[in-house]
Amino acid sequence: MRRWAALLALWLVLGAAAGQLPALPSITDEAFMEACVRVHNGLRAQVQPAASNMRYMTWDAALARTARAWAHKCIFEHNVYLSRKHQCHPNFTSIGENIWVGSHQAFYVADAIKSWYDEVAFYTFAVQKCTKVCGHYIQVVWDYSYKIGCAVTLCKEVAGIRNAANFVCNYSPSGNFPRRPYIEGRSCSNCGKGDACENKLCRNPERDKIIYYSRWHPPWEFRILCDEACITLVVLRASLMILGFVAVYFIKKHFTNMCMST
Repeated sequence: MRRWAALLALWLVLGAAAGQLPALPSITDEAFMEACVRVHNGLRAQVQPAASNMRYMTWDAALARTARAWAHKCIFEHNVYLSRKHQCHPNFTSIGENIWVGSHQAFYVADAIKSWYDEVAFYTFAVQKCTKVCGHYIQVVWDYSYKIGCAVTLCKEVAGIRNAANFVCNYSPSGNFPRRPYIEGRSCSNCGKGDACENKLCRNPERDKIIYYSRWHPPWEFRILCDEACITLVVLRASLMILGFVAVYFIKKHFTNMCMST
């Protein structure tokens, strides 16, 4: 009995320890998805000089899975599969990427995305010149990008930071081509055919459709895929198994003389 009690106690301790890990949102967390989209669109709407053709961004589940798969690598480098056809999305072939790494306690969606946008301080729109690092800013405000998927994961260490939050956003179509990131002019004055203006951004119902790509995952993602329902089932099965062992032990202990006949 002591052995079973010890095993049960160990299981409870391990469960409690797992529960103490810092909670970072999943790619299906509605608040997380909403924040990623809202902050990007808010920054895109406020560019100076004003943009005449800035598209509205919406969430993309496949891009989010690619961001999650790469974030789990826990390396501070760009995804090596971005330029390979259908390795990062089932339809899009042009994928952009921004990465932020910092202490998990310091991670906030808005702050991470704003840090990319703040590179505007090094970019001069009129002469298309960058004096330091501008690539993250340019991707955030790239006019033709209209789909986004982000993910954040906890890593033991990334870029010399222990217990780091590794935040990745993927965009499509990608930006950072040798031109200005958007066309200057009155907001929405240069939107495409069928577009409507909303908060200084060009929206299109066909372009803004949300597709979930339920059967697609990055083909290079080598890990066991288990969502919240799967995790719940695994924990439930383990709990029932332990309870079953305990029940069998008590039956054998207290009913040693019991016999069965037919």
